Formats: sequence, C-alpha cells, structure tokens
Amino acid sequence: MELYQLKTFVKIAEEGSLTKAAELLFTSQPAISAQIKALEEELGVALFDRTSRGMQLTAKGRLLYTQALDTLNAAAKLKSDAQQLQNELVGEIRIGVHTDFEFMRIGELHRLLQTEHPRVSPHFTQSMSMDILPDIRRGALDAGFFFGPCRLADLTTWVLAEVPMRIVAPADWSDRVDKASLEDLARLPWVYTSNTCPFFSLTQELFADLDEEPNKVAYVDSEDAVRELIRAGAGLSMLRVDDAARLQANGEAVCWYGETPRITLGFAVQGQRAAEPVISAVQSLITDMWLAPDNVVSSVTGGSPND
Repeated sequence: MELYQLKTFVKIAEEGSLTKAAELLFTSQPAISAQIKALEEELGVALFDRTSRGMQLTAKGRLLYTQALDTLNAAAKLKSDAQQLQNELVGEIRIGVHTDFEFMRIGELHRLLQTEHPRVSPHFTQSMSMDILPDIRRGALDAGFFFGPCRLADLTTWVLAEVPMRIVAPADWSDRVDKASLEDLARLPWVYTSNTCPFFSLTQELFADLDEEPNKVAYVDSEDAVRELIRAGAGLSMLRVDDAARLQANGEAVCWYGETPRITLGFAVQGQRAAEPVISAVQSLITDMWLAPDNVVSSVTGGSPND
C-alpha cells in the first residue's frame, strides 16, 4: 500500500464525501474511488458503506482509520525529523495575508526571517480571511493570517491579538454621530461587509440587542472598499481603530467613540504540518512578534481623543 492511498482513505473518512475529498486532494472522484477500491482489495476488508448520506466508515474501517492516521503522522514526523537534522532551514513558505501589510508587520517579519533563516523564502499572498483558511486546508497556502474564529478542526491556530475596532462615518457627519446612541446609528446608512467576512458578524453583534436592523445601503468584501465608500459619503462602517484614526487624522472621516467589539487576529496552519521545520520556525517568529510586551496592537487603546 502507498501513503497516498492512506491519505485518500483518511480524507474521505473526514469529509464523508468522495466529491469533497477529491476537491481537497486536487484529483478526480474516479481516481480516489479507484484508490479506495485498490486499498480495500489489498487489505481484504470493506472500509466504507456507500449510503445516501455519503461515505460512512464500516466498523473495521473505523479501526483502520485510527491506524492510518497514526501511520501518516509517523511519516510526517519522520520527514520532520530528517529535516531537523540539517544544519540550516531551507525551503519556501506561502503565507496568506488578509489585510494591509503595514498593519500585519510583514516587513518586520521578512527582516527577522532574513536574519534567523536566510535560506527560507516567504511568498506573501494578499487575500481575505474567508479564502485563506480554506486555502490552507487544501494546501494552496502553507499558513496564513485571519480575522475572527476558526472552526476547522484540521487546522492549528494561534491567537495573536484582540484588535480594537471603531465605528467610522463620513467626514461631514460629525453632528450626526458625535452624541448618537446605537439606536441612532442604526437608522443611518451603513456600509456592510458580505456575510462571509468576519466584520459582518462583528457588526451584527454590535446591534444584537436592538429591535431594528441597521439601515444597510451597500455590501462590500474588503477594507479598501469600506474606506472608499466612507470617503464617498455612502455611510458608516466598522474599521480597525488604527485605520479609523488615520482616516480621521486625514480629514476623511469622523469616529464614534462608544463601546465597540474587538476582533480576534489569528495565524493558522494545517494541523498535520505544524511540526514541519520551516512552518514551525515561521510560526515561532510570528507569535514572538505579536505576543511580545510591546505588541503594536495592544499599544492602541482605542479610546476617545480625551483619553
């Protein structure tokens, strides 16, 4: 039997679907069906029951699933241990970045990599939280940053910061938002993010106790779009507190200083790959950067101008 057959077996067991497993393994459904058939013939047992609800492990399949997982983990550890024997880390890593590079301190991360691991080549890819996590899961990215919670059990994540947020309005709306209540704000035009964006849940949380829905006039899927529509006078929205302060300092927006939820900043990798030397080294640098006492996010209080 081959390791790729065991990987296919494990992925189908986890997904319960040939179609989903094929997509995650970047192959076709007939190909993985053939792999499972060959594996069942070699082992002499049926691994799955094909049902209307998908692929269900047989009793024997459940027992062998645990052993298959142990075998794959042992193979990954063998690869990791062999790489650790090298005197120097060498390789590439593809990292998804979900917001502007300055806030994410990508320049600082690159300088640290050049100092600590000069033969590791990072590839930084601009993306969004809603795409980065699935891309890590299917192997299109090795790691990535994201906002909000992660509910994918096969990813290992680290919380880097709780990022303060601020409600931001067009520059000429000062009289409308200065002493406004949440109820008052909800009646004003709002620029909302799409419901797959972590900021959507954050805004919904803000208005959860109100009897009426906010007045949504536009939906966008990026912070750049939110900033542009605020500048254009379209409506209010929610941005990182540093982003909001910058817009206000430039005369492009005004801020509301009531209580606003924070959003979690995280870093994620595939659980089975977390111990790989290059991934582990980069993760260590990132967590050291963000969890240090002088962390750039924790130094932003998000208070009013009178604080």
